[in-house]
Amino acid sequence: MKKIITIFCMAFMPFLATSVFAQDTIVAWTFPAGSADSLVDKAIPLNSSRYISCQYGTSGPLYIKIPIDYTTNGYLGSPDKCAKATNWNNGVDSTSWMIKMKTTGYDNLILYSRMQSGNTSPGPRDFMVQWKLSGTTIWNNLLSDTLVCLNNWDSAYVNGVSLPAACNNQSSSVSIRWVVISTYDINGATLLSSGINKIDNIVVTGTPITGVLEIVSASPVSIYPNPNTGSFCIENDEDINKIAVFNILGKCVYTNENIISDKTMLTGFEKGMYIIQITTKDNIVSSHKIIVD
Repeated sequence: MKKIITIFCMAFMPFLATSVFAQDTIVAWTFPAGSADSLVDKAIPLNSSRYISCQYGTSGPLYIKIPIDYTTNGYLGSPDKCAKATNWNNGVDSTSWMIKMKTTGYDNLILYSRMQSGNTSPGPRDFMVQWKLSGTTIWNNLLSDTLVCLNNWDSAYVNGVSLPAACNNQSSSVSIRWVVISTYDINGATLLSSGINKIDNIVVTGTPITGVLEIVSASPVSIYPNPNTGSFCIENDEDINKIAVFNILGKCVYTNENIISDKTMLTGFEKGMYIIQITTKDNIVSSHKIIVD
């Protein structure tokens, strides 16, 4: 019988206090080619009908929707798409992208997103990422600094920011928004209604709440360095038969079978969090989290 043990390597001991188990995708908007629209692209069942919106105004019924275009190429380039909108000059601390979700049964929530402003129509430069709970009116800053958005996908990259504990295990909606906080475009000029902003790869992950924090056994696997810059080594006490690497969306981005070696070097990984699934020659399976900075 195949033996499966989900464990984390010693390189991740600093993370054990907050994240022992692999994270699930709570909601994700990746705007894939052929189905790019406002509806969430991946989610737990509670959030399967969630959508992204763009609006300005104060609250509730006073929000005014801004049309969203889903035909522009996104962070990954053609054919993948993104969400694009104009009319960002309608109000400082008001005009924003916004998503909502429920987090019932999950904690250790982590947010990822990418934004770009400009090209031929310079868009808004200064954003703040904020959150609030259902039934409240006050938006709380998630970041300590302004999110400066320029004409590239890297300047306004939210790369694994933890949501506060208040957002954990919520049966009512948790809202997150990317809101304009100045009247400047990416060139420092006055923001015009024609200014373009795009958003892509919005992902919120979380750890299932189990009620008991338990490690089955220490892992014989070592993955180092961790964090790393895209290259890392995997070592095991016995020969490794298969390696599979999954990104935060659960997509397998690398696989190699029949390695039959106790040491393997992997390279070329982009920034982000990955789950490494290792199968030994005795069919023992273990999972390990790594961070590429």
